Amino acid sequence: MIEENGPLFSKDNGEKESEESLKAENNQEADYNRDKAELDMDTFATEKQALTDRLLRLQADFDNYRKRMRMEKDMLEEYASFTLIQKLLPVMDNLDRAASASIEAKDAVAEGLALIHRQFTEILEKEGVTRMDPVGNPFDPNFHEAVLQEKSSDCAAGTVLEEIQKGYMIKEKVLRVSMVKVSSD
Repeated sequence: MIEENGPLFSKDNGEKESEESLKAENNQEADYNRDKAELDMDTFATEKQALTDRLLRLQADFDNYRKRMRMEKDMLEEYASFTLIQKLLPVMDNLDRAASASIEAKDAVAEGLALIHRQFTEILEKEGVTRMDPVGNPFDPNFHEAVLQEKSSDCAAGTVLEEIQKGYMIKEKVLRVSMVKVSSD
């Protein structure tokens, strides 16, 4: 037999149970949503940190690129005339030869050659070109090219005795090495 007023079948008890189960479901759903939101926040924070790191690396790379380009531009400007001057050096050599050969002939041609030689030398000096003076110095393959050797008792082996073709520098860079005669034992 079923009692209508008994605690097992009371209307209030069934509603309480369903309310409690609804609350439990809502709490579980809220916990799930909270956990999911926390995971999403963690994921977003991780992604944000990764993107921030990537952005910082890109900025640093770009700054390094800009500095490197500025240095290369400065170097290009500084040595822009390097190739042209290299091509003009044989002309300077011929002017040197003509000037030294014309010293004996005291005429207008000799004076004209001397004037051209002086002007040409001044232009090269304004561009930062200087002649090397290797005679009496130790042989250095970075600055000299040995084309002859000669025994010499006057100086140590490996000393430059004579310059056969002049060497030039532009600022601190070798434009053309000197062809030299070097002493040997």
